[in-house]
Amino acid sequence: MKKITIALLCLLKLAAYSQHYPFETAFTRGTIIFRDSTQKNGLLKWFPSQDEKLKFKDSEKGDTKKYTPDDIFGFRCDTLKFVSLHNIEVYAAQFAILGKPLKIRHIFGQIIDSGRFNIYLVFVTDYNPIAQSIQTFPNYIFEKKYDSATQYAAYPVAVRMRDKKFEKAKEPLFGFFREYPEIVNKLKDYKKEDDFETVISLMRRQN
Repeated sequence: MKKITIALLCLLKLAAYSQHYPFETAFTRGTIIFRDSTQKNGLLKWFPSQDEKLKFKDSEKGDTKKYTPDDIFGFRCDTLKFVSLHNIEVYAAQFAILGKPLKIRHIFGQIIDSGRFNIYLVFVTDYNPIAQSIQTFPNYIFEKKYDSATQYAAYPVAVRMRDKKFEKAKEPLFGFFREYPEIVNKLKDYKKEDDFETVISLMRRQN
């Protein structure tokens, strides 16, 4: 019964974080931001995944161009803002099965909050050999920038895994947020059946 309850909670969390962006299935008005800070308005389309390029055209009848996170700084669509993230480790199917994070070269991350540290939401696709299908795994990405380096930490949302792996996934966050003891204590008390949004809310208050 307990396993069924946890599985249902995971499904509910996945449904909550399976955000449907307007540009997933159709071209939507938006703005791309180039690396030199110049911007261009037009229509864009992108399915959230590290393997998908952003499609962009100036007008309905314009030619479509494709951009990777290496090509542009990011993009905007209505109130949603995305930036390019590079060389990060995330949690997906292979962590739940083998205990290894997935290394990805780049991805567009939705800006959730910014300040002394930045919070992004990314949707990573990975092959699940047990389900024998490609699945989407939402991750929060935390970022701190220094003079010559950038530090990242990730946390999985709605990834089904055993308790030991769940605790292992939290460990990098303790070091990342060592300057924020209240956040660290909140993370240590956090259980996988809890709502991670309570942790995010605390992070935003202290950011």
